[in-house]
Amino acid sequence: MRAFLKSPLFVTLAIVSLGVFTQSLQFFEHVYWNVWFKNRAHIEQTDAVVVSLDNGLPISSSSVASSGGKQAELLDRLAGMGARTVFIDYPQSSGEHDLGEEALKAALKRNSTRTIVVRRSSVKSGLNRSEPEEVSFKLPEGVREAVSAWNVNFIGYAVDTRRAMTVDKVWVPSVASTQDRGESQGDLIFPEFSLRLDSIPIVDARSVLQGRMPADAFSGKLVFVTMTNPQLDSALGYYGHGAQKVPAALVDYSGIRGSARGDANVLGWVPLLLAFAATIIAGSKARRRSVKLFVYLAGTAMVLVVPGIIREFGYFLTVGPSLVAMLIYAPLRSSQKWRSRVQMTSSASGLPNITAMAAEGVDRTFDVIAVSVSQYEQMLASLPRELHGECARQIARRIGLGSGDRQVYDNDNGHFVWLENSKTLDGLIEHLEGLRALFSSPLVIGGHVLDTTVHFGVDRNIDSKPMSRIQSALASANEAQSKGKLYEEFGEQRLAQSPWELSLHARIDEGLRNGDIWLALQPQYDFRHNRISGAEALIRWTDPERGVIPPDAFILQAERAGRIEAITYWVLERSIRMLDQLNAVAAPFQISVNLSARMVDHPGLVHRIADIVRETGLKDCSRITFEVTETFSMANRDQAKINLAALRTMGFRLSIDDFGTGQASLAYLAEIPSDEIKLDRRFIRSITLDHRDQLIVESVIGLAHSLGQEVVAEGIEDIVTLEALRKLGCDLAQGYHIGRPMKLPELLELVDLSQAGTAGGAQANV
Repeated sequence: MRAFLKSPLFVTLAIVSLGVFTQSLQFFEHVYWNVWFKNRAHIEQTDAVVVSLDNGLPISSSSVASSGGKQAELLDRLAGMGARTVFIDYPQSSGEHDLGEEALKAALKRNSTRTIVVRRSSVKSGLNRSEPEEVSFKLPEGVREAVSAWNVNFIGYAVDTRRAMTVDKVWVPSVASTQDRGESQGDLIFPEFSLRLDSIPIVDARSVLQGRMPADAFSGKLVFVTMTNPQLDSALGYYGHGAQKVPAALVDYSGIRGSARGDANVLGWVPLLLAFAATIIAGSKARRRSVKLFVYLAGTAMVLVVPGIIREFGYFLTVGPSLVAMLIYAPLRSSQKWRSRVQMTSSASGLPNITAMAAEGVDRTFDVIAVSVSQYEQMLASLPRELHGECARQIARRIGLGSGDRQVYDNDNGHFVWLENSKTLDGLIEHLEGLRALFSSPLVIGGHVLDTTVHFGVDRNIDSKPMSRIQSALASANEAQSKGKLYEEFGEQRLAQSPWELSLHARIDEGLRNGDIWLALQPQYDFRHNRISGAEALIRWTDPERGVIPPDAFILQAERAGRIEAITYWVLERSIRMLDQLNAVAAPFQISVNLSARMVDHPGLVHRIADIVRETGLKDCSRITFEVTETFSMANRDQAKINLAALRTMGFRLSIDDFGTGQASLAYLAEIPSDEIKLDRRFIRSITLDHRDQLIVESVIGLAHSLGQEVVAEGIEDIVTLEALRKLGCDLAQGYHIGRPMKLPELLELVDLSQAGTAGGAQANV
């Protein structure tokens, strides 16, 4: 379900639904129908004539529109010339005793059987409708009236009208419904936009009054006596006609034509959108590329063509949401496929990675083979950056050559995976020995000659999932390398005991993405200023299935799996982004970040940290302290010292973590250009009970101060130990008594309470 909620289709449907309910998709509806009817409109024989009262110009005193008497004469002439129905606009009343108005009323009375008086409406685009205008002219008894009031889109284009509506508390039919022959009709009437409006002749009323029209010009016709100035408030937009508004009478006649087609079956926007979604789902499930392409093209044609075609048969679909869905889904899907290609490709070599291999699946008839190249990182360190990818590609080509041109997948850091047809164990060993022989000759890359040694891992657990088999083979290759063996097989018993470790690589990546892995901060108390002035950034993992996972259960494995670099850079970036909030409460404030000794001698360390500084906009690097740990011993001390010196030059502070244990000794202190010493908890916890430990701590504090360095004591769990360290001259304290690792909001509250001179000291346990 979570995957679907993140899919391009769901995102598309969510955006479209929001657009529907906010009515923000009208533009696309407008464009579609405007283009459709521009290409579908055609000239026809019509039974309508428009008689213009104003000749399309502003009303003047001499125009027929301003004279009730002339309109009365016009009405009589049209009736006498055989007009079937005359639709005449409500006149502008000029007063109760106006002789012209009385003459018009008399003419309406005489011709009441074939005359309908039309109340025009003013277009209100913002309300998506036109509203009937106020009139003061009183219709004679027995004279019919109709209303021309259209629902419009956001720029005043006619969309549909109701068969009848309430006007001045009276139920009045729409003009479009006045020619119905009694057939069953729906509530809504849609114009017949395929009718070209220039099919309807427009004549000047003066030509009729002056007798210049043929005697049969209006015989059997629907005659609309109206004003035709496109600037009037009643003028409407008409799909396929262009940008200029048209007289509402033309749209009324188009509505009459639409009403004659029969019931309007309004289907709305949901069916087409669901059909589009079904097409997308069907296409995504298709295996063959040609079938997938056909389904997607069919879906596109459905959105672009079907609404227009079925409209001609009386079925009305709202196409805007589906059109927008198509326009949104295509780039979203393309972006997802691009990201997928990136995720399934090694950035260095361009070869497919193990994610791609797992996605393709592993057939039960194959063994999964992994190779680990010894000293691969040192090989890369001796090559220019632009040749790193070529190094991986050459290794993959040798593997492919020895394995019958099998596809080789690059897992970075000198690990490659591929499939082999299942063989007997003896046959497999012979094959692996042949592959190792291929690597007996050195690699030649850009003039650099590199010797290589390879070790293999094998997984033959055919019932396991693809990623489990791949991880099993990789773990076995690492184990073979650590033991100096040709190969190591990951057996079923070990697989059953180690599912967590085997999937750790993928689980860490997923945890970083979805927030299961998060950053905790453990406060540090400054004895000199009696306040919390810093914190150590500590990574925490809350897995949905296993609950809280202790750091010891995954940090070491992350180092072995080559994931510690990504985790460390993730911690550094988030620590920097937290600094602004912490310094806003208690400046100056610093955060300590653990730096594995496995990373300290990496040639790309300083460059990557510089990139993070630039990306995050860190102004003062001294606000970050790197704690050098001893999880792994440094393989290249010279490079490590160069890197640490460069970090110090950039302004970062350096701390020797766990001082007094393992390699963190006086020799370590001499080699690392540090600013701080962090005393291990095993010395701190007994200083109040063991005089020997107290003397050691006192000596280390004195030595550090004589070297100009600060001392941090960790593992403080009670007030007695805290006060003892204060008397010994310790600079900073860290431990559960000060505060447990916590989230940023909790630390901000604690820091605020612990400021010097406030009443919060007790709450900060200091």
